[in-house]
Amino acid sequence: MKIKKLVAGGLSILLSIGMISFSSEYAMVTHAAIPPDIKSQGAAVYNANTGEFLYEKNGDRQFYPASITKIMTTLIVLEQANLNDTVVFSRAATTNLEAGATRLGVSEGDKMSVRDALYGTMLASANEVSNGLAEYVGGSIAGFSSMMNARAREIGATNTNFVNPSGLNNQNHVTTAKDMARIAAEAFRNPDFRVIAGTKVYNFPAIKTKAEVTPIKMHHRMVNGSDNYPGVIGGKTGYTRSAGNTLVTCAERNGVRLIVVVLKSPSTHYADTRALLDYGFEVATTGGVNISSKDTGAKNAVVKAKQETKAVVESTSQAQVAIADSAKVDAAPKSISTSDIRAENYGPGMAPDIGWKESNGNWFYIKSDRSSARAEVLNINGEKYWFDSNGYMARGWRQDTSGAWYFMEDSGAMNASAWLKYNGLWYYFGSDGKMLTNTTTPDGYTLNSDGVWVS
Repeated sequence: MKIKKLVAGGLSILLSIGMISFSSEYAMVTHAAIPPDIKSQGAAVYNANTGEFLYEKNGDRQFYPASITKIMTTLIVLEQANLNDTVVFSRAATTNLEAGATRLGVSEGDKMSVRDALYGTMLASANEVSNGLAEYVGGSIAGFSSMMNARAREIGATNTNFVNPSGLNNQNHVTTAKDMARIAAEAFRNPDFRVIAGTKVYNFPAIKTKAEVTPIKMHHRMVNGSDNYPGVIGGKTGYTRSAGNTLVTCAERNGVRLIVVVLKSPSTHYADTRALLDYGFEVATTGGVNISSKDTGAKNAVVKAKQETKAVVESTSQAQVAIADSAKVDAAPKSISTSDIRAENYGPGMAPDIGWKESNGNWFYIKSDRSSARAEVLNINGEKYWFDSNGYMARGWRQDTSGAWYFMEDSGAMNASAWLKYNGLWYYFGSDGKMLTNTTTPDGYTLNSDGVWVS
């Protein structure tokens, strides 16, 4: 079953469809947000919650991606390797680079963990490091590139072709703004990726050419704070002369997660990204349209559209039974409150045995005191995660001992300030992640005692 999460206000986007064919007397439906005039040649704004593109400029046109390629490189390595594995760098990986390529000075015979190499790849954009990771996972650059392309097709990035893990110039190494948005959205669903892509500074290990640990800084200025934008989770920069400036940015506000991609930018990549984020959040939270208070015809049409959508609701009592049947209720905080949610951070300088771990497809978390998270909710790098009595990260429906219901995405992140469509019914979750019942949602919809939208 595919579950689709709608952010608060998302229903108004669906309902606005019903107003497209209105007669001219009800033509007072106008766009609330004006698309920005950006200088980048290609761009896309993607709502990662709904799978909707809120903006595109030459969205399907192929461009050179430069180092934003490393988003896919990092995703595949995280999916295929263990963070504590050791990478041994070859001569080919460390010398087969074009003039001027960014590097950290890693040379043949150097060894480091996959974790260290991923930080070197994402923060410092070191091309020889990404080559080493590709050889470790794929056996060769060509083998890893085939893995990249296969994964891209799975994600739906059908206009993309990768020939290397770094993004260095090759006329056959291309992507589109919409494809990169899809790839980035998939990457940011991975907890380890979010940690790496959102890290400001990391202590890169000593290598042959540098006997001391080297602090490396995230290149993305919205992540490292030099060009702050509220809500930014992480991102990746890119540049070659052929590609121009490229930039991928992930930001989240009130449960709305946006991916912004800009390609072939003439040094306006940050200004364009900022404008696109402003626009995207406005559209995502308002539904993109305003209805005049005098336009009663349009209002009546909205009511009708809501009623038609609501027709899929058959029995709210049956809906609640379906939820209960699908949920495994594990030990949890008595009633999740602010005091029950502990904050944990996993980043530079922490021991390698602390943080996210994986076993047979199940994720668990080792806290800073080296104990495993069990029967509790943790706030980890801005996301809330529920851990069951076995210590495993929960997915899907969960109920605390007070009887309140919660829903965790496939990534494990708890739904908050968001709509959820489940078995054809709509539910809304408050800012604390608790499913609302017997109330009106912030965007004006009524929920019954089972939490189902009824009007």
